Order: sequence, then C-alpha cells, then structure tokens
Amino acid sequence: MSDPTARQELTRALLRDVAPDEDEFFDAYEVAVASATADHSVGTGFGLPAELTGLIGLAAVLVGQSIFDKVLEWSADLASDVAKKVLTDAAAEKLKRWLRAPATASLGGVLTAAGKVEILAIIERDASAASLSKDDKDKLMIATAKQLGLAP
Repeated sequence: MSDPTARQELTRALLRDVAPDEDEFFDAYEVAVASATADHSVGTGFGLPAELTGLIGLAAVLVGQSIFDKVLEWSADLASDVAKKVLTDAAAEKLKRWLRAPATASLGGVLTAAGKVEILAIIERDASAASLSKDDKDKLMIATAKQLGLAP
C-alpha cells in the first residue's frame, strides 16, 4: 500500500522542521533508531545509548517513524474497532494519498480527535524517552501538530 520511501519522506520532513542543520545526519539517525527500537513497539520509548539521548534530530526521525508505522497499522484493517475509533469515515482515499506522500499530505482529514490524541501521546512518550529539553520537545510537538493538520 505504501512505498518504503514514504516513511523516510515523513521522517526527513519532521527532521527538517525541527532541526534543519541536522539533515545531513538523516541516514545515521535512521540506522541508530532502527537498532535502538528493534525490540520495541511503536510509542513505547526506546533505549538509545547515553551519547545519543537529547538529540532533537534523532528524536524527530523516531517520531516520524512512529507516526508512519502507527497510521499504517491502523490502516491495515479499516473495518476494525480500533480503526473506526481513530480514522474518520472518509479516511480511505485521504489515507492512500497520505501513505504515498506523507510529507506533503496532512493527516487532518484522516484521523479522528481520538487518533490525533493517541499520536500526540506516542510523541510525548518518545520525546521524554529521548531526554529532550522542554524547548526541543515543544518544537517536535509543533512539527507533529502540523503533520496532524492541527497547525498551519
């Protein structure tokens, strides 16, 4: 349903929103997050080595992956009770567009209020697990809110 590069597109867009100077480290961040989260499910935090905690760019990559993976999980069965709670009734077509180009499409018309709250809770947990400063956590939440269609 979605191109694997769509996940990268979203994570890179978040990285550019919160830490544009760190864009050159995107590939390294992806590798670090992949190895750190190998045994963790989406939104449950991650065990990064101490020297990597507190990096906003790394957290942005994790957050982008978390958002993409969670929405993809919800979209797997649009008829399930969970999907009905977090995805709008008209989500199918908008969801397909978002999964193809997540950096350019908004989740605004895809997720219900409950879905947006769940995504924001995941981001809060991941940002806290990354030991981000309050300012960096706020940047990440604002960038995520933009992806969710909650901010311009």
